[in-house]
Amino acid sequence: MDQPARNLLTGTLVKYVLLFVNIVLGIFLMPFTIHRLGQAEYGLWMLVASMTAYFQLLDLGYGSGLVRQITHADARGDEDEINGVLSTFVVVYSGLAMIVLLATAGLTAWVLPRFDSLSPADLTTARWILAILGARIALGFPMSVFGAVTTARQQFALTGSIAIAAALLQGAATWLVLSAGYGVVTLVGVTTAISVISYIAYAAAARHAFPGLSLSVSRFSVAEVRDVTTFSFYLFLISVAVYLATSVDNVVIAAYMSTSAIAVYTVAARLAEYQRQVCGQFTGFLFPLVVRFHASQDAGALRATLLDGTRIALGLAAGCALCMIGFGRELIDLWMGRGFEPSAVPLYVLALAGIVMVAQGPTGTILLGTGRHRLVAWTSILEIGLNAAVSIALVGRYGLVGVALGTAIPYVLLNVLVLMPLACRAVGVRLGEFLRVSATPTLAALAIGGLTAVALHAVVEHTSLAILLLNGTAVAAAYAAAFWLIGLSAADRARYTASMRQLAGPPAVPRVAMP
Repeated sequence: MDQPARNLLTGTLVKYVLLFVNIVLGIFLMPFTIHRLGQAEYGLWMLVASMTAYFQLLDLGYGSGLVRQITHADARGDEDEINGVLSTFVVVYSGLAMIVLLATAGLTAWVLPRFDSLSPADLTTARWILAILGARIALGFPMSVFGAVTTARQQFALTGSIAIAAALLQGAATWLVLSAGYGVVTLVGVTTAISVISYIAYAAAARHAFPGLSLSVSRFSVAEVRDVTTFSFYLFLISVAVYLATSVDNVVIAAYMSTSAIAVYTVAARLAEYQRQVCGQFTGFLFPLVVRFHASQDAGALRATLLDGTRIALGLAAGCALCMIGFGRELIDLWMGRGFEPSAVPLYVLALAGIVMVAQGPTGTILLGTGRHRLVAWTSILEIGLNAAVSIALVGRYGLVGVALGTAIPYVLLNVLVLMPLACRAVGVRLGEFLRVSATPTLAALAIGGLTAVALHAVVEHTSLAILLLNGTAVAAAYAAAFWLIGLSAADRARYTASMRQLAGPPAVPRVAMP
């Protein structure tokens, strides 16, 4: 914890490795799995998995609330309070796990039999899958307290390494199980067993991060539940808003256009989602750092987190958006084929909105970590309402582009005009300084990268994905070089270089709070 920059950098690198592993496994294993299981059995698995997806909302925002509470206590060196909070939420999460098991039993007994398309054999298979998945999710709730410990103590690389190992094991197990001729129930059982083993590894990582870990039911405290709930309730509202955001556009398209239009729009939405995933990996690690800086009243560190975090996030998101806008139409044609041309313009709109969605990651984290969680929550709920209203108003005239605008306009306006200025005020940064520091490197890079994209379009015909990838890489390289050499000052380049060199040096020995 003495080297937050090192923790953030190593954690981000490991997170990108995890993202790469998951993408590669998905590319190779998805067609293999569908071929081995058959479309019907694979679809049955996805149906049951979708029924359990909403169990995650039962977390009620306690995950981030728990990290916040532990980080505050750790900043004060209060080991007893840390153990009290963890012991309390083992009990709370065990109660939530019981709710998951009851809900699983209800779905098994009353919901699955109502699917008339399921044969008796399919119904039996679906019940087994649901029972296994429900048990895994239920077990995961109380085990999540260990993840809160490692996150609060900034052990991002350690937990990311465990996740990589689990993903590789599950990928290998999938190949072995299906190659041996076993079905979906065996596959789900084996991969679930690997997940359980990973829970044990996360518990060991928590013990490593916090050697004073001691859990006891006798430490349960209603006051701790109340304190965490006061914060986590608003995180729960944000989670609900995120879940709704994934479905609002499809509902509007289905109501005013057609289900085939949903498939076309999904291509644009999926590519825009990749933009956010690729560019926003590091922002998820900022929350415990911001909470610790706020608890220790380190105003300088908070300002640096906002300015440097936004500068990096904006630079990554804008560079990715440049490539999507420059080569998006060709990518869609080569990837999806005929019939998906209408995806291109919605992709442009969503890619531009994605710049703000990624860049506001540090902004939102600053507001959450410094106690402005109510504002963020209600803004998220308002954004969903405006999304639906604007999409409905524009879909009739502009079709899929109107739906994309309905997503982009409320989000951009609320974040740029409301949340970003308030985050600057929270850490004592003038808005003009914030815009200059965060946006100048990106604007310089966009000029050079944009000219490169135009030049390549003029001289190269994109007849294959390989050529498209090479040109995209050239634009990205020109963009990155301009960002580094032109956009950043010599002092900033030296500072970032020094931070990167920390990765090659020995890590600091963590200080463990003494009772």
